[in-house]
Amino acid sequence: MNIRDMECFLKICEQNSISAAAQSFFMTPQAVSKEVKRMEQELGTPLLFRSQKGVVPTEYGKVFLEHAAHMVAEFHDTAREITELHQQNEGFLRMVSAYGILRFLSPEFIRTFVEQSPTVHLDYMEYPDIYIEENVLNEKYDVGLVLYLHERDELTYIPLFSREIFFITHPGSRFYDCPEVSVRDIAAEPMIIENDNFLIHHIMEETCRREDADLDVYFNTSGFSLCYKLCKEHKGNTASMDFIFHDMGDMTLHRIPFHEHPRWNVALIHKKDVPLSDNLQCFIRHSQIWCRKMMKA
Repeated sequence: MNIRDMECFLKICEQNSISAAAQSFFMTPQAVSKEVKRMEQELGTPLLFRSQKGVVPTEYGKVFLEHAAHMVAEFHDTAREITELHQQNEGFLRMVSAYGILRFLSPEFIRTFVEQSPTVHLDYMEYPDIYIEENVLNEKYDVGLVLYLHERDELTYIPLFSREIFFITHPGSRFYDCPEVSVRDIAAEPMIIENDNFLIHHIMEETCRREDADLDVYFNTSGFSLCYKLCKEHKGNTASMDFIFHDMGDMTLHRIPFHEHPRWNVALIHKKDVPLSDNLQCFIRHSQIWCRKMMKA
């Protein structure tokens, strides 16, 4: 008995028909019936019988059906992991990053890795923060650069760096010359922040919950640029990291520390209990070394 035999049995039970299962496997009904007979002889018990609903599993067949489904799923999971590991070792590595992280690390982060690992073909994509963990969990990508508040049990988190989040305000604000503000201080001030697809939104919400304060969100956006544009137009204040503030290059705005010092934490993630290829381990080392150097600079 092999995996194909079990898959054939699962298909018969799914469709309640030997003929339909045969068509799915491009076999004749007679050939499928012979496979079933061979399995029944091997197990020493009948697995199927005909009823008004078609071909259905016997009492023994139901037990076999449950275990066969598990074994087939395990086989395909194992085959997929081996294929992905082989592809990684052959030079393919799939990386996904939350928006803003590569902006901080700079294009040199990718270019240097590619130069140092010429046999690796690195495919990478950027998404809003909330989609990174799911993409790695679903094994669409081998590794992710993610912002996180809480760690998920199914993933391994390797912290890379952390940046403080600042209150960004305009010359018309009463906080413009303040050396520091708290989330309670600004509770009545209109805020322009990224929407809940981005972790900074959740970081600010959690910071406010801890301080029993509420933010007056004037407008949710999908990017820092619009936050800064509206802030510059005196429509409200925003919150972002220092490197975003410097990138925007508007000297009329002020960056003020929060008393609570909320943080934008970044980690490299990969799925637990999945073998790490040589190329993935190389990328992890490169990321750690690169970030250590950046933090010392």
